[in-house]
Amino acid sequence: MSYEQYNNSISPVTSQPVGNSPAPGATPINGVTIRTLQDTTTDAEFAGKLVVEAFRGKIAHNVTEQKLPATARYMSANNRGQAPAFYQRTLVAELEGVPVGLMQLKFHGDKYLNTADDNVLISELGCWRTLRFVCFTLVTDEDVKLGKCYVDHICVDDSARGRGVGKLLLDRADYEARQRQCHTIYLGVLTTNRAMRLYERQGYHVTSTSSMCGCLYCCIGPPGKIYHMEKPLSTNIP
Repeated sequence: MSYEQYNNSISPVTSQPVGNSPAPGATPINGVTIRTLQDTTTDAEFAGKLVVEAFRGKIAHNVTEQKLPATARYMSANNRGQAPAFYQRTLVAELEGVPVGLMQLKFHGDKYLNTADDNVLISELGCWRTLRFVCFTLVTDEDVKLGKCYVDHICVDDSARGRGVGKLLLDRADYEARQRQCHTIYLGVLTTNRAMRLYERQGYHVTSTSSMCGCLYCCIGPPGKIYHMEKPLSTNIP
């Protein structure tokens, strides 16, 4: 998730396609397909609600459980009217035509993908909770280096667990990164998160561990550790 006060002027990252293989999820695989997020009310509400539910503990730590519905409304509204890069980097997984998964990627130059309206946020959360929420989004934002791709967030609805949705989204992330000539894809995950096993099966390995202290502890929650995981990518795809 990202937060920024001024207008976004990011241009889409483009490059010559790598290889001729179709994008994973472009055609159904066990009923699952992947497409880009659309600037529609339906997509905006789906994405806003799923992100809040998937990261419920972290968000509630900043805004309280009582304000989670208001946060979902705000995030849904904030998914409308963004720059093209925001929608190109945000991918929706559908199972039999029903949206069930979401993933956002970031590349070099994508530090702030979406803009936000302070006044709308304050009206929903109040000043103190807005301050905490903004700090949360800023602290968890990532400045991606050239040649790398960052999986900012990935989440799957409980109803679609075990259907290969997460794996296909990660396969698509690899594809999108290769298309932009990235040599590495990486992410961060709590050491207690069971999704780590999926990342390991997908070829990610732990490169470092950080403790949640200081600003990170204040914004994310109780003390714990975060694994930084990455995966090398070959761009020599037939």
